[in-house]
Amino acid sequence: MYFSKMFSSVAALALVGASLAGAFIPAAAQTQYRILVGYPPGGVQDQEARIFANTLREATGRPFVVETRTGAAGQLAAEALLLAPADGATLLMTADSNISVYPHTVRKAAYTPLTDFVPIAHTGDYRIALAVGAAVPASDLRTFINWTQAQPGPSGYGTAGAGTNLHFYGVLLAQATGARMYHVPYRGTGPAIVDLVAGHIPAAVLPLGSLLPHVNAGKVKVLGQTGDNRSTSLPDVASFKELGYPALSFSGWYGLFARAGTPADIVDQYNGIVVRALRTPEIKKRMREFELDIRELSPQQFLAMVKADTERWGPVIRGSGFTAGSE
Repeated sequence: MYFSKMFSSVAALALVGASLAGAFIPAAAQTQYRILVGYPPGGVQDQEARIFANTLREATGRPFVVETRTGAAGQLAAEALLLAPADGATLLMTADSNISVYPHTVRKAAYTPLTDFVPIAHTGDYRIALAVGAAVPASDLRTFINWTQAQPGPSGYGTAGAGTNLHFYGVLLAQATGARMYHVPYRGTGPAIVDLVAGHIPAAVLPLGSLLPHVNAGKVKVLGQTGDNRSTSLPDVASFKELGYPALSFSGWYGLFARAGTPADIVDQYNGIVVRALRTPEIKKRMREFELDIRELSPQQFLAMVKADTERWGPVIRGSGFTAGSE
């Protein structure tokens, strides 16, 4: 298998596994060790889950597998974690939308992220990009803003779904720049890109990594991205901060979570395994391929980041006028 081969050289993790296996996880033979993912196979969350399932398997000797629970924009996987025992055997690989954005977008939440879940490890920041189709007569942000203002009505921007951070990032972008745009929700990043490439929508607000193949093929143009600096993959594309919009300089993130009540020593051990893996050349290379920026955070630091992110999105979402079922 690809991922098994990729990690076979990570001797440090094997040594960790030798010392930790069976030391802190329930040893019942019937225990199922799994990482839940709320999106289809092939996406970044799925691939990250497989990487860290392999990492945890090597380090602990426990048979971690990836279990896909698609539906409701990733919420079904989070709800499945809510029903799991708090023993460290069931984890969730998810993005910020299902944690820090979700509580502000539903009338009655099925789960409360800050009390029902415990952060284990931050597994990468992803840059958010504004992209336009090849037919749009704009190769930079200012030209695009002027183009939208000259149209008879607002121009649509596609995202991976209503109520996601990408949806509301587009709201912030329009407010900050004066671009006349309205939201066009899709059921995932893939469908949004298909329509962007086909010219059915003029623009999209999506993770930068998902756009790169289409940029390289000349079918999509990226006009700005949220990193603090330029991406090594697209060095000619300025960050929004560089373009004069520092308020737009924040990114999305992925992370690993457990059920609230999971013993602190298990959380700390898992965090250590993931952080050590993120330091290896193999994992660093994979993160670069995903256009992810690594931050080594303790569970406590990750929790503080999640809290701050949740507080930031609240007023943005309320100010947008969004309500459950409005899109």
